Amino acid sequence: MDHFDIVQHFAPERVPVRARRYLAGSDHDDVPLSIPMANDMVLKLRPRGGAGDAAGAAAICRPVLDAELERRGAILFRGLPLADRTAFGEFIRLLGYPPLSYSGGIAVRNHEPGHALVASNEPGAITMAPHNEMAYLPDFPRKAFFYCARAADVGGEVPISDIRDSVKLIDPAILEKFRALGIRYHRYLPRDNRKAEIGWVETFGTADRAAIDRIMAEKGYDHQWLDDDGLAYSYVNPAFVTHPATGEELWFNQVTELHCSYWRDHPDFPADLPDDRYPATTRWGDGGDIDPELISQLRAAIWRPARAVKLNPGDVLALDNLVIQHGRFAFAGPRLHMVAITR
Repeated sequence: MDHFDIVQHFAPERVPVRARRYLAGSDHDDVPLSIPMANDMVLKLRPRGGAGDAAGAAAICRPVLDAELERRGAILFRGLPLADRTAFGEFIRLLGYPPLSYSGGIAVRNHEPGHALVASNEPGAITMAPHNEMAYLPDFPRKAFFYCARAADVGGEVPISDIRDSVKLIDPAILEKFRALGIRYHRYLPRDNRKAEIGWVETFGTADRAAIDRIMAEKGYDHQWLDDDGLAYSYVNPAFVTHPATGEELWFNQVTELHCSYWRDHPDFPADLPDDRYPATTRWGDGGDIDPELISQLRAAIWRPARAVKLNPGDVLALDNLVIQHGRFAFAGPRLHMVAITR
Protein backbone atom coordinates (compact mmCIF):
# COMPACT_ATOMS: atom_id res chain seq x y z
CA MET A 1 0.00 0.00 0.00
CA ASP A 2 2.97 2.26 -0.67
CA HIS A 3 0.95 4.59 -2.90
CA PHE A 4 -1.90 5.21 -0.44
CA ASP A 5 -2.70 6.92 2.80
CA ILE A 6 -5.11 5.16 5.14
CA VAL A 7 -8.16 7.33 5.78
CA GLN A 8 -8.85 7.41 9.52
CA HIS A 9 -11.94 9.64 9.54
CA PHE A 10 -14.65 8.43 11.93
CA ALA A 11 -18.23 9.08 10.79
CA PRO A 12 -20.68 9.18 13.73
CA GLU A 13 -23.88 9.11 11.66
CA ARG A 14 -26.36 6.26 11.77
CA VAL A 15 -28.78 5.29 9.01
CA PRO A 16 -32.37 4.29 9.96
CA VAL A 17 -33.49 0.79 8.95
CA ARG A 18 -36.50 -0.31 11.04
CA ALA A 19 -39.88 0.17 9.35
CA ARG A 20 -38.44 1.73 6.20
CA ARG A 21 -40.90 2.24 3.40
CA TYR A 22 -40.56 -0.28 0.53
CA LEU A 23 -38.13 -2.45 2.53
CA ALA A 24 -39.61 -5.91 2.94
CA GLY A 25 -39.45 -7.29 6.48
CA SER A 26 -38.13 -4.08 8.01
CA ASP A 27 -40.97 -3.91 10.54
CA HIS A 28 -39.74 -7.10 12.26
CA ASP A 29 -38.69 -6.67 15.89
CA ASP A 30 -35.24 -8.14 15.24
CA VAL A 31 -34.37 -5.55 12.59
CA PRO A 32 -32.13 -2.83 14.09
CA LEU A 33 -33.54 0.67 14.42
CA SER A 34 -30.47 1.96 12.57
CA ILE A 35 -26.98 0.90 11.54
CA PRO A 36 -23.68 2.78 11.96
CA MET A 37 -21.26 3.84 9.28
CA ALA A 38 -18.59 1.31 8.28
CA ASN A 39 -15.77 3.00 10.14
CA ASP A 40 -13.75 -0.12 10.99
CA MET A 41 -15.28 -2.66 8.62
CA VAL A 42 -13.78 -1.20 5.44
CA LEU A 43 -10.16 -0.40 4.61
CA LYS A 44 -10.27 3.18 3.31
CA LEU A 45 -7.38 4.33 1.11
CA ARG A 46 -6.62 7.60 -0.67
CA PRO A 47 -3.94 7.82 -3.39
CA ARG A 48 -0.89 9.64 -2.09
CA GLY A 49 -0.15 12.50 -4.49
CA GLY A 50 -2.90 11.46 -6.92
CA ALA A 51 -2.97 8.64 -9.43
CA GLY A 52 -2.98 10.55 -12.73
CA ASP A 53 -5.62 8.74 -14.75
CA ALA A 54 -7.50 5.45 -14.99
CA ALA A 55 -4.35 3.60 -16.00
CA GLY A 56 -2.40 5.02 -13.09
CA ALA A 57 -5.22 4.19 -10.69
CA ALA A 58 -5.44 0.59 -11.93
CA ALA A 59 -1.66 0.17 -11.63
CA ILE A 60 -1.61 1.10 -7.94
CA CYS A 61 -4.94 -0.48 -6.97
CA ARG A 62 -4.38 -3.96 -8.42
CA PRO A 63 -1.55 -4.92 -6.00
CA VAL A 64 -3.64 -3.75 -3.03
CA LEU A 65 -6.66 -5.74 -4.21
CA ASP A 66 -4.55 -8.87 -4.69
CA ALA A 67 -2.95 -8.52 -1.27
CA GLU A 68 -5.83 -7.25 0.86
CA LEU A 69 -9.32 -7.84 -0.57
CA GLU A 70 -9.57 -11.50 0.31
CA ARG A 71 -8.48 -10.79 3.90
CA ARG A 72 -10.39 -7.55 4.41
CA GLY A 73 -13.52 -8.27 2.37
CA ALA A 74 -14.05 -4.60 1.52
CA ILE A 75 -11.74 -1.81 0.34
CA LEU A 76 -12.83 1.76 -0.35
CA PHE A 77 -10.57 3.74 -2.70
CA ARG A 78 -11.24 7.42 -2.07
CA GLY A 79 -11.00 10.04 -4.79
CA LEU A 80 -9.65 8.07 -7.73
CA PRO A 81 -9.12 10.09 -10.96
CA LEU A 82 -12.26 8.66 -12.59
CA ALA A 83 -14.53 11.37 -13.96
CA ASP A 84 -17.26 9.28 -15.57
CA ARG A 85 -18.54 5.87 -16.61
CA THR A 86 -16.00 5.60 -19.44
CA ALA A 87 -13.08 6.19 -17.09
CA PHE A 88 -14.45 3.69 -14.57
CA GLY A 89 -14.89 1.09 -17.32
CA GLU A 90 -11.29 1.66 -18.42
CA PHE A 91 -10.12 1.33 -14.82
CA ILE A 92 -11.90 -2.03 -14.50
CA ARG A 93 -10.49 -3.24 -17.82
CA LEU A 94 -6.96 -2.31 -16.80
CA LEU A 95 -7.26 -4.03 -13.43
CA GLY A 96 -7.16 -7.18 -15.52
CA TYR A 97 -9.64 -9.39 -13.68
CA PRO A 98 -11.74 -11.53 -16.04
CA PRO A 99 -15.06 -9.71 -16.53
CA LEU A 100 -18.39 -11.38 -15.93
CA SER A 101 -21.57 -10.43 -17.77
CA TYR A 102 -24.95 -9.91 -16.13
CA SER A 103 -26.58 -12.50 -18.39
CA GLY A 104 -29.38 -14.25 -16.53
CA GLY A 105 -29.54 -11.59 -13.81
CA ILE A 106 -32.91 -10.60 -12.41
CA ALA A 107 -32.46 -6.86 -11.83
CA VAL A 108 -33.55 -4.44 -14.53
CA ARG A 109 -30.42 -2.76 -15.89
CA ASN A 110 -29.42 -0.72 -18.91
CA HIS A 111 -27.56 -3.17 -21.12
CA GLU A 112 -24.75 -1.09 -22.56
CA PRO A 113 -21.36 -2.10 -23.97
CA GLY A 114 -18.32 -2.10 -21.74
CA HIS A 115 -17.53 -3.21 -18.20
CA ALA A 116 -19.62 -0.62 -16.29
CA LEU A 117 -23.37 -0.80 -15.74
CA VAL A 118 -25.74 1.45 -13.83
CA ALA A 119 -25.86 -0.15 -10.39
CA SER A 120 -29.66 -0.28 -10.28
CA ASN A 121 -32.64 1.11 -12.13
CA GLU A 122 -34.93 0.63 -9.13
CA PRO A 123 -36.78 3.82 -8.10
CA GLY A 124 -34.89 5.96 -5.60
CA ALA A 125 -37.61 5.49 -2.96
CA ILE A 126 -36.72 1.80 -2.63
CA THR A 127 -34.15 0.48 -0.18
CA MET A 128 -32.48 -2.76 -1.26
CA ALA A 129 -31.23 -5.00 1.52
CA PRO A 130 -27.67 -6.35 1.48
CA HIS A 131 -27.24 -9.36 -0.82
CA ASN A 132 -24.47 -11.26 -2.59
CA GLU A 133 -24.49 -10.37 -6.28
CA MET A 134 -26.04 -13.10 -8.45
CA ALA A 135 -25.89 -15.65 -5.62
CA TYR A 136 -28.95 -17.34 -7.16
CA LEU A 137 -26.95 -18.44 -10.24
CA PRO A 138 -24.31 -21.17 -10.52
CA ASP A 139 -21.85 -18.72 -12.12
CA PHE A 140 -21.48 -15.70 -9.85
CA PRO A 141 -18.85 -12.96 -9.53
CA ARG A 142 -15.95 -13.16 -7.10
CA LYS A 143 -15.52 -9.39 -7.00
CA ALA A 144 -17.92 -6.46 -7.27
CA PHE A 145 -16.81 -2.86 -7.83
CA PHE A 146 -19.05 0.15 -7.17
CA TYR A 147 -18.14 3.58 -8.50
CA CYS A 148 -19.76 6.87 -7.55
CA ALA A 149 -20.15 9.24 -10.49
CA ARG A 150 -22.59 11.44 -8.61
CA ALA A 151 -23.67 11.28 -4.97
CA ALA A 152 -27.29 11.57 -3.90
CA ASP A 153 -28.55 14.80 -2.39
CA VAL A 154 -30.04 12.81 0.48
CA GLY A 155 -29.43 9.17 1.44
CA GLY A 156 -28.14 6.64 -1.07
CA GLU A 157 -25.60 5.01 1.25
CA VAL A 158 -24.44 1.48 0.46
CA PRO A 159 -25.29 -0.96 3.29
CA ILE A 160 -22.81 -3.82 3.51
CA SER A 161 -22.91 -6.93 5.67
CA ASP A 162 -20.48 -9.77 6.28
CA ILE A 163 -22.32 -13.06 5.84
CA ARG A 164 -19.86 -14.75 8.20
CA ASP A 165 -21.39 -12.61 10.94
CA SER A 166 -24.98 -12.96 9.74
CA VAL A 167 -24.90 -16.75 9.69
CA LYS A 168 -24.02 -16.84 13.41
CA LEU A 169 -27.43 -15.28 14.12
CA ILE A 170 -29.40 -18.05 12.37
CA ASP A 171 -30.70 -21.11 14.23
CA PRO A 172 -28.32 -24.03 13.48
CA ALA A 173 -31.32 -26.32 12.89
CA ILE A 174 -32.56 -23.95 10.18
CA LEU A 175 -29.11 -23.85 8.59
CA GLU A 176 -28.99 -27.63 8.59
CA LYS A 177 -32.35 -27.82 6.81
CA PHE A 178 -31.11 -25.40 4.15
CA ARG A 179 -27.92 -27.43 3.84
CA ALA A 180 -29.92 -30.61 3.32
CA LEU A 181 -32.64 -29.29 0.99
CA GLY A 182 -31.07 -26.32 -0.78
CA ILE A 183 -33.18 -23.47 -2.18
CA ARG A 184 -35.58 -23.67 -5.10
CA TYR A 185 -35.58 -20.43 -7.08
CA HIS A 186 -38.75 -19.77 -9.09
CA ARG A 187 -38.62 -17.24 -11.90
CA TYR A 188 -41.44 -15.70 -13.92
CA LEU A 189 -40.56 -13.72 -17.06
CA PRO A 190 -43.01 -11.99 -19.39
CA ARG A 191 -42.19 -12.26 -23.07
CA ASP A 192 -41.08 -8.63 -23.41
CA ASN A 193 -39.59 -6.13 -20.98
CA ARG A 194 -41.93 -4.25 -18.67
CA LYS A 195 -41.27 -1.28 -16.41
CA ALA A 196 -39.78 -3.36 -13.61
CA GLU A 197 -39.32 -6.74 -15.29
CA ILE A 198 -36.95 -8.21 -17.85
CA GLY A 199 -38.61 -10.33 -20.52
CA TRP A 200 -37.43 -13.77 -21.54
CA VAL A 201 -36.54 -12.57 -25.05
CA GLU A 202 -33.90 -10.21 -23.67
CA THR A 203 -32.82 -12.53 -20.86
CA PHE A 204 -32.02 -15.40 -23.19
CA GLY A 205 -31.37 -13.48 -26.40
CA THR A 206 -33.98 -15.22 -28.52
CA ALA A 207 -37.70 -15.07 -29.32
CA ASP A 208 -37.72 -18.75 -30.37
CA ARG A 209 -39.61 -20.87 -27.85
CA ALA A 210 -37.94 -24.03 -29.10
CA ALA A 211 -34.54 -22.46 -28.41
CA ILE A 212 -35.71 -21.62 -24.88
CA ASP A 213 -36.86 -25.22 -24.42
CA ARG A 214 -33.37 -26.39 -25.34
CA ILE A 215 -31.74 -23.89 -22.96
CA MET A 216 -33.97 -25.06 -20.12
CA ALA A 217 -33.16 -28.70 -20.85
CA GLU A 218 -29.42 -27.99 -21.01
CA LYS A 219 -29.52 -26.19 -17.66
CA GLY A 220 -31.68 -28.86 -16.07
CA TYR A 221 -34.43 -26.35 -15.22
CA ASP A 222 -38.10 -27.23 -14.81
CA HIS A 223 -40.14 -24.86 -16.98
CA GLN A 224 -43.55 -24.20 -18.47
CA TRP A 225 -45.11 -21.75 -20.90
CA LEU A 226 -47.99 -19.74 -19.50
CA ASP A 227 -51.20 -18.44 -21.08
CA ASP A 228 -49.88 -14.86 -21.14
CA ASP A 229 -46.85 -15.98 -23.22
CA GLY A 230 -44.77 -15.78 -20.06
CA LEU A 231 -42.10 -18.26 -19.06
CA ALA A 232 -42.00 -19.87 -15.61
CA TYR A 233 -39.02 -21.95 -14.57
CA SER A 234 -37.31 -23.17 -11.41
CA TYR A 235 -34.13 -24.83 -10.25
CA VAL A 236 -32.44 -25.81 -7.00
CA ASN A 237 -29.19 -24.29 -5.80
CA PRO A 238 -27.28 -25.04 -2.60
CA ALA A 239 -27.62 -22.55 0.25
CA PHE A 240 -23.87 -22.71 0.93
CA VAL A 241 -20.73 -22.47 -1.18
CA THR A 242 -17.08 -23.07 -0.40
CA HIS A 243 -14.75 -20.10 -0.75
CA PRO A 244 -12.23 -21.19 -3.40
CA ALA A 245 -9.30 -19.50 -1.65
CA THR A 246 -10.00 -19.96 2.06
CA GLY A 247 -12.02 -23.18 2.03
CA GLU A 248 -14.67 -21.59 4.28
CA GLU A 249 -18.23 -22.82 4.00
CA LEU A 250 -20.26 -19.68 3.33
CA TRP A 251 -23.99 -18.95 3.67
CA PHE A 252 -24.37 -17.70 0.08
CA ASN A 253 -27.78 -17.35 -1.53
CA GLN A 254 -30.66 -14.96 -2.16
CA VAL A 255 -33.41 -16.76 -0.28
CA THR A 256 -34.62 -13.44 1.17
CA GLU A 257 -34.15 -10.91 -1.62
CA LEU A 258 -35.74 -13.15 -4.26
CA HIS A 259 -38.67 -14.10 -2.06
CA CYS A 260 -42.02 -12.85 -3.39
CA SER A 261 -42.47 -10.63 -0.33
CA TYR A 262 -39.86 -8.28 -1.80
CA TRP A 263 -42.22 -7.44 -4.67
CA ARG A 264 -45.27 -7.30 -2.44
CA ASP A 265 -43.63 -4.27 -0.79
CA HIS A 266 -42.62 -2.80 -4.17
CA PRO A 267 -44.52 0.23 -5.52
CA ASP A 268 -44.51 -1.11 -9.10
CA PHE A 269 -46.26 -4.40 -8.27
CA PRO A 270 -49.68 -5.25 -6.81
CA ALA A 271 -49.56 -6.91 -3.40
CA ASP A 272 -52.05 -9.70 -4.19
CA LEU A 273 -50.49 -11.68 -7.04
CA PRO A 274 -49.86 -15.42 -6.65
CA ASP A 275 -46.35 -16.05 -5.32
CA ASP A 276 -45.07 -17.42 -8.61
CA ARG A 277 -46.34 -14.51 -10.73
CA TYR A 278 -43.82 -12.10 -9.27
CA PRO A 279 -40.40 -11.93 -11.00
CA ALA A 280 -39.11 -14.47 -8.50
CA THR A 281 -39.81 -16.31 -5.30
CA THR A 282 -37.95 -18.85 -3.20
CA ARG A 283 -38.96 -22.14 -1.58
CA TRP A 284 -37.25 -25.02 0.13
CA GLY A 285 -35.42 -27.22 -2.33
CA ASP A 286 -38.14 -29.87 -2.07
CA GLY A 287 -40.76 -27.32 -3.18
CA GLY A 288 -42.22 -26.58 0.25
CA ASP A 289 -43.13 -23.02 1.18
CA ILE A 290 -40.75 -21.18 3.51
CA ASP A 291 -42.55 -19.61 6.46
CA PRO A 292 -42.71 -15.83 5.90
CA GLU A 293 -41.72 -15.34 9.55
CA LEU A 294 -38.51 -17.24 8.85
CA ILE A 295 -37.82 -15.04 5.82
CA SER A 296 -38.21 -12.00 8.08
CA GLN A 297 -35.84 -13.50 10.66
CA LEU A 298 -33.25 -14.18 7.97
CA ARG A 299 -33.56 -10.60 6.73
CA ALA A 300 -33.01 -9.33 10.26
CA ALA A 301 -29.89 -11.50 10.56
CA ILE A 302 -28.47 -9.71 7.51
CA TRP A 303 -29.25 -6.23 8.86
CA ARG A 304 -27.99 -6.69 12.43
CA PRO A 305 -24.25 -6.73 11.59
CA ALA A 306 -24.64 -4.36 8.61
CA ARG A 307 -22.77 -1.09 8.22
CA ALA A 308 -23.24 1.82 5.81
CA VAL A 309 -20.77 3.30 3.33
CA LYS A 310 -21.18 6.79 1.88
CA LEU A 311 -19.56 7.12 -1.54
CA ASN A 312 -18.37 10.43 -2.94
CA PRO A 313 -17.62 11.18 -6.61
CA GLY A 314 -14.50 9.31 -7.71
CA ASP A 315 -14.77 6.67 -4.97
CA VAL A 316 -14.61 2.96 -5.79
CA LEU A 317 -15.83 0.36 -3.30
CA ALA A 318 -14.36 -3.10 -3.98
CA LEU A 319 -16.01 -6.13 -2.37
CA ASP A 320 -15.25 -9.81 -2.10
CA ASN A 321 -18.72 -10.85 -3.28
CA LEU A 322 -18.53 -14.23 -1.58
CA VAL A 323 -18.40 -12.74 1.91
CA ILE A 324 -19.58 -9.11 1.77
CA GLN A 325 -23.16 -8.33 0.83
CA HIS A 326 -24.18 -4.96 -0.58
CA GLY A 327 -27.41 -3.03 -1.02
CA ARG A 328 -28.70 0.52 -1.40
CA PHE A 329 -30.53 2.90 0.86
CA ALA A 330 -33.33 5.02 -0.60
CA PHE A 331 -32.24 8.41 -1.87
CA ALA A 332 -33.31 11.74 -3.29
CA GLY A 333 -31.52 13.60 -6.08
CA PRO A 334 -29.64 12.47 -9.20
CA ARG A 335 -27.47 9.75 -7.65
CA LEU A 336 -25.42 7.75 -10.16
CA HIS A 337 -23.48 4.67 -9.09
CA MET A 338 -21.94 2.24 -11.57
CA VAL A 339 -21.11 -1.42 -10.99
CA ALA A 340 -18.70 -3.89 -12.56
CA ILE A 341 -18.44 -7.59 -11.71
CA THR A 342 -15.47 -9.88 -12.31
CA ARG A 343 -14.18 -13.32 -11.54
